[in-house]
Amino acid sequence: MKVAKRNLVALVIGVLLVTGLVLLAAEPASARTHFSFGLNLAVPLAPYPAYVYPYPPPVYYPPVPYYRAYPPCARVWVPGYYDGYGNWVFGYYRYDCGYYGY
Repeated sequence: MKVAKRNLVALVIGVLLVTGLVLLAAEPASARTHFSFGLNLAVPLAPYPAYVYPYPPPVYYPPVPYYRAYPPCARVWVPGYYDGYGNWVFGYYRYDCGYYGY
């Protein structure tokens, strides 16, 4: 049992040393960086593929009802007056719509 334990400890230490050496050797290689900036001004040889939507089906829109455009009603000042009982009625504005009847 003692021999197996000693062999296991030696194996773990060996694996740790080997992985440490591999990582230590790989560290400077991974530290090297590559930075570049490019600008590509090229004309494509073929047009880019695009999805073309189909035309929508024709829709019937009913005509808008026709309304005659009447001129607006005029505001007319009615001056003050005395009613049949002798009371004074103050003047006021009223709307005079003329002969259109509204």
